Amino acid sequence: MTLVERVERLAGMAEEPFSSAMTDLVGEMSNAILADPETKVVPQYVALAYWMRAAAVKRLAKDFLASIPDDEVLAPRGVALHLPPTNVDTIFVYSWALSALAGNANLVRLPATLSPQAQSLLRVVSDTLAEAGQAERHLFCTYEYGGEIEREICRRVDLRIIWGGDAKVESVSQIPIRPDGLTIGFPDRQSMTLISAQAYDSADDGACDDLATRLFNDAYWFDQMGCSSPRLLVWLGDDRECRDDLYVRLEQVIRQKNYSADPAVGMAKLGLANDFLAEAVATSAQRYSNELQVAEVEEPQAALLRTTGGGFFGDVHVESLDEVRNFVGRKVQTITHFGFGRNELVKLARSIAGVGGYRIVPVGEALQFETTWDGVPLLSHMTRRIVVRA
Repeated sequence: MTLVERVERLAGMAEEPFSSAMTDLVGEMSNAILADPETKVVPQYVALAYWMRAAAVKRLAKDFLASIPDDEVLAPRGVALHLPPTNVDTIFVYSWALSALAGNANLVRLPATLSPQAQSLLRVVSDTLAEAGQAERHLFCTYEYGGEIEREICRRVDLRIIWGGDAKVESVSQIPIRPDGLTIGFPDRQSMTLISAQAYDSADDGACDDLATRLFNDAYWFDQMGCSSPRLLVWLGDDRECRDDLYVRLEQVIRQKNYSADPAVGMAKLGLANDFLAEAVATSAQRYSNELQVAEVEEPQAALLRTTGGGFFGDVHVESLDEVRNFVGRKVQTITHFGFGRNELVKLARSIAGVGGYRIVPVGEALQFETTWDGVPLLSHMTRRIVVRA
């Protein structure tokens, strides 16, 4: 049976959203990830499993179902096609899991080459589906972009979710799906961290060490290449001692975690720092190690747009939160924060509404997947509503 024929069979396999069988299966997959010797030692996979745990899934289902009006019946959208990115190897599971909970049959197009870690995760996912008798409803495969196979597949799907860069979203979106289908694109994004120098200066050593660890998790789990990984650190208040102290602590965490950047990445970071200096984007740059380079920037927007990954940060200070709006554009996704109260954060959110910035979350939660992503409520788009009035 060809891949296109298998996709045709998916058309009749959608089920009721949030069925007990599917919520149980997602919980079982969480347990399997935590039990497998190869996946349970990967921090981002442990975080994925925690998000998929049975109690969390049931709470998610309860909250979403409670939002449906009494005169509407929730229905699956149908067949969903997921096109995950290559730089974050957990997105394919997050995207699939939400769609599966929504009752859809799913086709996940994976990159042609997977890392050994990602292969282990795929094995656990596939084995769990097979044991539950769900392998036919949820296909994981690869095929070439732009060819006739992709066109035939797209003609048969009700929902297409494109995770990747601008070029990928634009290229894939040109291929039509069903006339009543929906395409959601998640293009290039950049993220930043906002820190109150006053709060940092008042924090004890334990809190400062904890902040450095959480910043490491946000930035280094995917080599700083995830859309929600911070590239720019924005300090409210110009306290150089605080800034230097955090970077020294971050360098210590890097050593403790045995993170190592490829020498070529280190050279790329050095080159980018010199480019920033030559172009007056930055006024100074400091190399703490091959894994950590910091450029004190005068042009924060330029620093957000350009990165090499692997631990390259722009650093800038502001005197007021109102200044942050000046360099938040449409491509800014996540703003992590330390030392701010809710009222300040709500004010910030309102100031950038319609400009950019789709998530404002504590440092350490940059990579935490949420059902609203880039401002898009995913479950609402993964389902349909049937209006019923007696």
